[in-house]
Amino acid sequence: MLHKGLLVVAVAMMIGVGVYANSLVINEVAWAGTAASPTDEWIELFNPTDQPVNLAGWMLSFGDVVIDLGAGVETAVAPGGYFLLERTNDDTVSDVAADLIYTGSLSNDGAVLYLTDPSGKTADTANADHDGWIAGSASSGPVAYATMERVDPAGPDDETNWKTNNGLNVCGEDADGQALNATPGQENSATIARETFPTVAITSPSPDTSTVQGDVAIAWRADDPDGASGELLPIDIYLSSDGGQSFSPLVKNLVGDSYVWNTESVDNGDQYLLKVVATDDDGNMGVAISPIFSISNSG
Repeated sequence: MLHKGLLVVAVAMMIGVGVYANSLVINEVAWAGTAASPTDEWIELFNPTDQPVNLAGWMLSFGDVVIDLGAGVETAVAPGGYFLLERTNDDTVSDVAADLIYTGSLSNDGAVLYLTDPSGKTADTANADHDGWIAGSASSGPVAYATMERVDPAGPDDETNWKTNNGLNVCGEDADGQALNATPGQENSATIARETFPTVAITSPSPDTSTVQGDVAIAWRADDPDGASGELLPIDIYLSSDGGQSFSPLVKNLVGDSYVWNTESVDNGDQYLLKVVATDDDGNMGVAISPIFSISNSG
């Protein structure tokens, strides 16, 4: 069995990482464990298709760990269904039954997960071609022991398609009965945000702008995924003069996609940032922050 598993990993590496198949995907990774125990790791798979996926012959591997997914309590994943793998025992996510118990640890320094189908083809990867972990957190950070979540289940394994659980859209309990910063068996917080939260991009000043003076056009694009097409969202703009450590309101409740700002109202400096915030009818906010720029007004 070990020999077969190593062969699967070798085939996956030859095929390449980051390959996406329209069947099963790696959806969420609790690589740091939970607040109850850093060894309480778990992994979630998701079936984004409209057909069940029989797990016979499917393998999940990372490092020298090879997991036969067909050996679980559930041997198929329903359309739109989840498959939960818990490390060592079923107490890791104490209020959600594991579909498979496995042994083997994920390094906090990073690992690549390979999902291979019965033919040995790489169906999906997670955290490929990356030093450390793309997302997720351990005991430190704004949200402790937060999972690494896939944003778009139909999207590739790249840095833009993984986020850290936001600590707001959560479910499940750890071995001590405390809430997880995760979404085992439910839609990821990152997916919810993608489907409902506004997106904002600052188009001016551009990343190539290093110094501004006088009247400056601040321009942006803002979109609400679940709002009306072409809807103009209320915009607030904030300014930082200390490289983003603190922000102060510059102008609020704008409607449109641009604003002319007279930079002579502030002191010259080289640590300025702009933050543009769009808010939808449900109070969800999208945020964009500009690169650092200098203000250099004469006189």
